[in-house]
Amino acid sequence: MIIEQIGGTVIMMDPGTGDILAMATYPDYNINIPFAPNSSIRSDNWDELSPEEKNNLLYKMWNNTSVQNTYEPGSTFKLITAAAALEEGLIQPNHAGDFYCSGSEKVSDANIRCWRSYDPHGSQSLKQAMANSCNPAFIQLGRKIGANTLYKYYEAFGLFETTGSNLYGEQRGLFHTVSNVGDYELATISFGQRFTITPLQLITAISAIANEGVLMRPNIVKEIKNTNTGSITPRVPIEVRQVISKETADVLMEMLDYTVTDGTGGYAKVPGYSIGGKTGTSEPIESNREEGYVASFIAVSPTVHAQVVLLVIINNPKAGSIQGGSVAGPIVSQIFGEVLPSLGIASSQNSSNSSNNTDFFTLPDVRNKTIAEAKTMLSRFDVHIPGNADINTTLITDQVPKPGISLRRNADIYLYTASNSQRTYVSVPNLKGMSAAAATNSLASKGLNIVVNGTGIVTSQDIAAEKEVEQGTVVTVTLQSAIDGGY
Repeated sequence: MIIEQIGGTVIMMDPGTGDILAMATYPDYNINIPFAPNSSIRSDNWDELSPEEKNNLLYKMWNNTSVQNTYEPGSTFKLITAAAALEEGLIQPNHAGDFYCSGSEKVSDANIRCWRSYDPHGSQSLKQAMANSCNPAFIQLGRKIGANTLYKYYEAFGLFETTGSNLYGEQRGLFHTVSNVGDYELATISFGQRFTITPLQLITAISAIANEGVLMRPNIVKEIKNTNTGSITPRVPIEVRQVISKETADVLMEMLDYTVTDGTGGYAKVPGYSIGGKTGTSEPIESNREEGYVASFIAVSPTVHAQVVLLVIINNPKAGSIQGGSVAGPIVSQIFGEVLPSLGIASSQNSSNSSNNTDFFTLPDVRNKTIAEAKTMLSRFDVHIPGNADINTTLITDQVPKPGISLRRNADIYLYTASNSQRTYVSVPNLKGMSAAAATNSLASKGLNIVVNGTGIVTSQDIAAEKEVEQGTVVTVTLQSAIDGGY
């Protein structure tokens, strides 16, 4: 009987106010039947357990892992290490040759490898080391900073205490006592391992960097309404402290931008938006190998005057890669692709399938037109109409897809009439890893349509694989060029 380390956590925060815009964990549970174990609990003898044993497992299932569970943040924490070094004036971001990666770093009796030990990064600046997510470089940086100074910044970022969110059961970070930090401990904390913090602590700390160095108290309540009088008391953002200077924060934001445009964070890109971010991949300690890896990504947008910070954590990924860049990065891209436009943040460009492309056409509205009129208006598309109704008198009552979308030539359009409205449902295929052409053909074979954003291979799709949808449905896919690494 165990609780499996599966699923994940997502938190979204406004860095300027500390407002928690979204918070979700998976697997969740049905609040209407809270005593029914969810998929995280594996048991062949649930009914035979004592009430105490059941309650212990259920309490874990009910946990809000964003605030009640701690985890090793991995390389997302390299931002905190870099912040300390830059604020102390110990390093410049673009000074060539400050670090050297030979594929591993000797620490006491241990040999700590870089994720790219097969092809070492060689000489690097801090900016390059961040983009490459190079562990040897950050071990070297940790030595330069020292444990006492690092702990001073951990305290300033609020990692030794709860965030003050007032969310039930909130925990705080678990660190070595500074006097017990030897060479090995200093090395591992420098790149985010062998200590634990809550997801809320991490996103709050990184939000301080996105907020020109000012740490804000997280908040889940927008306003309080007096139901007797109708008066509304808005929540006032609470500034905790200035952790680092605006100048240091600006340098870190530029480094985050570079990590996405030119480094291991490339899968988080969203066409038309500036995205900054850092990947994270933490491995379990030897005695707890069954817990698996944790793949994560912390992202900000825009990278100037940031309005949103997003943390995605995936526990024990099973589908091949365990790297934060390739596992969590596409999720960041998909979430930001939907959230940023909904928040009114303007895009600097249209998607790759703009209606200006001569191979794509805007789908007209043919409802209330005769079949004959509809076929004429849809001459650029493949039209499917059930039955054998009179084309000159029978009116179209519905169409799939809906009008207004830009589709490729010969896209499949399904029309329905009052006498023939029966829909056919098909299963959406798994498109991840396909080229645009392969994904298009795979969908077309099932009578489904596609909208493509980006170039390279498919990293995400807006409708999950195996979901049943009606023919003609449009599946939007995001493509990225293959990226090496992503730790």
